[in-house]
Amino acid sequence: MKRATETIPWTLKPGDRIVRKELHKRYGAAGQGGIEPSARTPNVFIFSDPKAGEPYGYVFDRWREGAFHFTGDGQVGDQQMKFGNRAILDHRRDGRALRVFSGVRGTVTYLGEFEVAADPFYYAEARDRISERPRKVIVFRLVPVGDTARQI
Repeated sequence: MKRATETIPWTLKPGDRIVRKELHKRYGAAGQGGIEPSARTPNVFIFSDPKAGEPYGYVFDRWREGAFHFTGDGQVGDQQMKFGNRAILDHRRDGRALRVFSGVRGTVTYLGEFEVAADPFYYAEARDRISERPRKVIVFRLVPVGDTARQI
């Protein structure tokens, strides 16, 4: 994975709201998707909106047992441990912070920095976006690093 090259101080605090386009302009990463690794800064951005994600099989995003459970990337077929999913799993090794946001478009709310739990993920069954047949999804267990806003 390409290493982030810029050192831009992280200024958002849990509960802060920001327009997603401004976030990406400031810290890098693409403007769409639920998992967005930045090529410019040492961050992986995670966006969650259970209401918006439900039609696509993202039904596991919620707080449970002290961790935020987050459904991995991929709307069709079984999810694979690659791309954004791999970026989450390998964030420590790659020296990246996981930055979790409530919302997927427009203005989003920063919930805080997280890391994968000791038992980082499990597989669950969810609906496929196209066929509505069951498929295997990756559900990450993310635990807070410091203060967080528990808003999702």
